[in-house]
Amino acid sequence: MAGDVEKVFNNIAKKISHVTELFLARAALHTEAKISEIFKTEGRAFNVEWAPLKEAYLKWKLKKGFSEKKLHRTTTLSQSFTSKVEGLQAIVGTPVPYAIYHEFGTKKMPARPFMAPVADYMANIGLKKIFDATFKEVFG
Repeated sequence: MAGDVEKVFNNIAKKISHVTELFLARAALHTEAKISEIFKTEGRAFNVEWAPLKEAYLKWKLKKGFSEKKLHRTTTLSQSFTSKVEGLQAIVGTPVPYAIYHEFGTKKMPARPFMAPVADYMANIGLKKIFDATFKEVFG
């Protein structure tokens, strides 16, 4: 009987570990997907109104053959997001050094947040959905 109880607890421990690994990997990938979505919709998917481009800058972009979309001059930023799982944390970010200026704005450029709205969504809705689905999948 003691051996049976030990097997049950070992099985539960393995399942909890599996849920944790799956959840973190899925949460990281889902966050990346949501960041891509906010870029594609210029904030609208998250009810964020990105400031319009200045008329002179928009004309310059179009003349040079760039997209008229906000934060899409070269698509470097929008395609730079990566994620990884390290231990008990999922890390999502970008190596692009100017990302912070777009997120928070500067004296000359309005903020066009993309990380904060996604982080809020994940904290308030996304993570719970992902965890619930993962837990149900593993534990049945």
